[in-house]
Amino acid sequence: MWKKEDPSTPTSPPQPKGDPMPHTNPTHDRAEGTERATIGRSISIHGEVTGDEDLLIQGRVEGSVELRQQAITVGQDGRVTAAISGRIIIVEGQVEGDLKAEEQIILKASAKVQGDITSPRVVLEDGAVFSGGVDMGQPLNKKSGTATATAPNPKKPSEPIPSDSDSGKDGPKKQEAGS
Repeated sequence: MWKKEDPSTPTSPPQPKGDPMPHTNPTHDRAEGTERATIGRSISIHGEVTGDEDLLIQGRVEGSVELRQQAITVGQDGRVTAAISGRIIIVEGQVEGDLKAEEQIILKASAKVQGDITSPRVVLEDGAVFSGGVDMGQPLNKKSGTATATAPNPKKPSEPIPSDSDSGKDGPKKQEAGS
């Protein structure tokens, strides 16, 4: 009735308790088959960070981070004082500096960002703290390569539109300056 375990069957080693990176999902944050470098919690970098692989920042970075065709994640423990350029930028920690992404910028609920954001797609989760400007760009006119925008109608009425009080029904007519 009770099956006894066969000691000759190999068992898998015990899995460590707790997720070493609880707030990042490698399969969600990066494409399959790509490598990701990590700047650990105890690492501090002053200067320029460049490369050709995805990056997870859990430590401190001051200067600039330029991985134009890669995904950059600032983890919950990450503290960045730098301009960041990448394909996709995900912020869970703190960033003081401008963010520029070719595809998308995501500010998670735990994010604190002070700086301008430039990306065609921007996601701000509820709880994210953000101070700065957002530029989502404009579609390009494929023939000329210039941005197409519709300007608001520049015509202004030559005379102000009278209100009810100006019509004399509700009292004396208001006198305009210069009349």
